[in-house]
Amino acid sequence: MADIFEKLRDKLDKMATGYPATESGVELRVLRQLFSEQDAELFLKMETNFETPLEVALRLGVDAGVIAVRLETMAKKGLLFRIRRGSELRYSAIPFIVGIYEFQVNNLTPALLKEFSEYYITALGKTFHGIKTPHQRTVPIETSVSAGRPVVPYEDAAGIIRSKKLIAIAECLCRKAMKVYGKQCRHPMETCMQFDSFAEYYVDNGMARYISTDEALAILKRNEQEGLVLQTLNSQKVEAICACCSCCCGMLIALKLFPAPALEAKSSYACQFEASLCTGCGTCVKRCPVGAYKLIEGKVQYKPARCIGCGLCVPFCPVHAHTLAKKPEEKIYTPPETYFTALEQMSKDR
Repeated sequence: MADIFEKLRDKLDKMATGYPATESGVELRVLRQLFSEQDAELFLKMETNFETPLEVALRLGVDAGVIAVRLETMAKKGLLFRIRRGSELRYSAIPFIVGIYEFQVNNLTPALLKEFSEYYITALGKTFHGIKTPHQRTVPIETSVSAGRPVVPYEDAAGIIRSKKLIAIAECLCRKAMKVYGKQCRHPMETCMQFDSFAEYYVDNGMARYISTDEALAILKRNEQEGLVLQTLNSQKVEAICACCSCCCGMLIALKLFPAPALEAKSSYACQFEASLCTGCGTCVKRCPVGAYKLIEGKVQYKPARCIGCGLCVPFCPVHAHTLAKKPEEKIYTPPETYFTALEQMSKDR
């Protein structure tokens, strides 16, 4: 008979980006570091739709007061997601990525990262890089650098920020993981924004702090100067924006390994390069996170198949040899309405 952690693994594997079994059992070792047996037992009974403690109690036939404490304890540990509706709390089971792992930003240890790295390389990475619906999208740093058709709201980073009632700033999980490993990244740590219910969850759990719209826009500008790629959760509502570097971000590191990252990244934009204007200064080569530009014998060579549409090369070219253009209509990607509908689509894809 399968033990409780094997059952937990199997449930997580049916969710969104999956959680596959391995011969080494490394995935079970990761779960044992995060979940107690009691936590695992309750997670197995949770739904992916949001429920109040009373609804969970009635469904399971247990005391509502006791289950309320257990649900909140697991939410504080990043093992369940919690939303607020006025004074009412609702809880839901969440996938391992994006979800349980990302919510461990304050709980990273060398032991956990060692096991997770092994699991990502041997099994987990292949699973979620192979699904049709990704959990992140690349958006341009600044839509004003784009030429062509109008910009939709969920592609406009500054517009997204201005539209949000609650904004929180959190430390980058990937850079923090590198720090735990003993490696330093030159980029700032506080770069990743959470909005509305995600902002509440992060702040309630001590993983972020609230910031104003003006501070968020200033951080967005700083992220542009730093050469960080903006990746949002894959939805039109946009619950979070990460600011990723290619030295620490697992997603960007993986993208660089593909011969044509443009086919893997969900972006509605691509760079256009006018070689006749280029002076060979190499600025774009340094700023491109996925190696779309190379400087060969004093001349820049551009490979469009490697461009992920981040726009980082455009505003820093001294001779304006780069523009960011929207892709043809048939190549435009329309994301799901919310991240939770994206999770449902990922599950169907798999």
